[in-house]
Amino acid sequence: MGTRGETGLETRVRIAVIGSGPAGLSAASRAAQLGLAHVLIEKTDHLSDTIYKYQKGKHVMATPSSLVLRSDLDFEAGKREAVLGTWEDQTTGCKVNVLYNAEIAAITGAKGEFALKTKKGDIVLAETVILAIGTQGNPNLVRCAVEEGANVQYQLDDPGEYIDEHITVLGTGDAGIENAMGLAADPQQRNKVTIVNRSSEFATAKDANVKALLAMEAEGRLTVLRETTPAKIGKGTITFDTRDGELQVPCDRVIARMGSAPPRAFVEGACAEFEEKDGKKVIKRGTGIEFTSADRVAYPKLSPTFESTVPGIYVIGALAGYPLIKHCMNQGYDVVEFINGNTSLKPADEPILADKFARLPGNRSVDEWLTTFGSQIDIFKEVSPLQLRELMLDSTVASFAAGETVFERNAPGTSLFAIAEGSVLVEIDKDDASRTVRIAQGSIFGEVGLISGRRRGSTIRAAEPTVVVELARNAALKLISTVPPAGRAITRTSIERQLL
Repeated sequence: MGTRGETGLETRVRIAVIGSGPAGLSAASRAAQLGLAHVLIEKTDHLSDTIYKYQKGKHVMATPSSLVLRSDLDFEAGKREAVLGTWEDQTTGCKVNVLYNAEIAAITGAKGEFALKTKKGDIVLAETVILAIGTQGNPNLVRCAVEEGANVQYQLDDPGEYIDEHITVLGTGDAGIENAMGLAADPQQRNKVTIVNRSSEFATAKDANVKALLAMEAEGRLTVLRETTPAKIGKGTITFDTRDGELQVPCDRVIARMGSAPPRAFVEGACAEFEEKDGKKVIKRGTGIEFTSADRVAYPKLSPTFESTVPGIYVIGALAGYPLIKHCMNQGYDVVEFINGNTSLKPADEPILADKFARLPGNRSVDEWLTTFGSQIDIFKEVSPLQLRELMLDSTVASFAAGETVFERNAPGTSLFAIAEGSVLVEIDKDDASRTVRIAQGSIFGEVGLISGRRRGSTIRAAEPTVVVELARNAALKLISTVPPAGRAITRTSIERQLL
């Protein structure tokens, strides 16, 4: 069920869902199943534009496998086309009201009486609003010099369209890796594909994708450049800055897949009041949707029920910091249940986290431990509650009695530890265990192994009853790349300790 965005329409609903990606589709389907007056607003003429724009034939993953799916729509790993087909059929079956070709220009009003105005002039009046617009419409752009006429694109629809080209893919997240592998998959296309990673690690990509990429590299089917950044993109060439100096290679086409950031201006402007400051129109402090920090890639501040700092406006999915499809769909289901009064509903990952935290002292709930970690560990203070839940799924927690060893000098290990409660002692003299330096609650240790990959440099033991969070290397690197304040704090701590 849907309309195609006729100019001048006015609609009144209890729930308006903006964006028909996995999170928005799941939310609208739940509203339909509960019999709530709703509308799903989509700016294009089709559902789930981000997945619609996945490259042709792309395999869509259903990770994490340990997380149950909670949604009125089905989802399992499979081809892009099959996933979209299932959602199209089931959205129709659920009788979801969809308003297509409707891009929201402004959100005004307050809880119970929001007004959503489209660029065509349609008005949607809603008691509550769910923002599920993702971040893909706001890609990170190439920042190096680009010669006029050079071919730079930010999207790859069908790898089969490109024949006998030198193609450079910038970015080694999942999108970049999948684009590169798709372009190099068929030897008969004769493409020479290079993928560029600014670091030596693949921190933001799924493990399966990384393994597949490295296998193709080992077979000589594509080239992977590490610790490399583009310096200049020309017509027919691209120049890189590498560890060994400047490198220029042939390049007919650049596909930039360097991630994206929340559409901050639109989100912050929702229900905001404006004032003049230094001759510019700016948002009045304390109005509009607030973000966790000033960083471009920061996410909105949200409550545990996904409500933003504007009462009645909820944020879910990638815009909330949860890009994985299964997480998005679960949030879509949950947020409508919350809006409908089901305050006892726990997130789908609750049993996993409860089991993980059960070994910690004090018999505290999941929410209590998450509050402790978020408030008492310095590198987590700019991490949103939703991001923290996801981070905990990939982390280990442990408690140590006073004097108990956390790890020994020369032990292998590249994980990062953060102290939630208590403190630890670092043995600074391998011949005298009594010579120690204390690391206090809130700080980190193990950063040398994380950054350099070297064995542990010192024995560390608990100075008192201590609770730590241990982040696996990939989880820590992902935190550094997606939460800039955390990355800066880890780098600062590492430098300060090297200077001591």
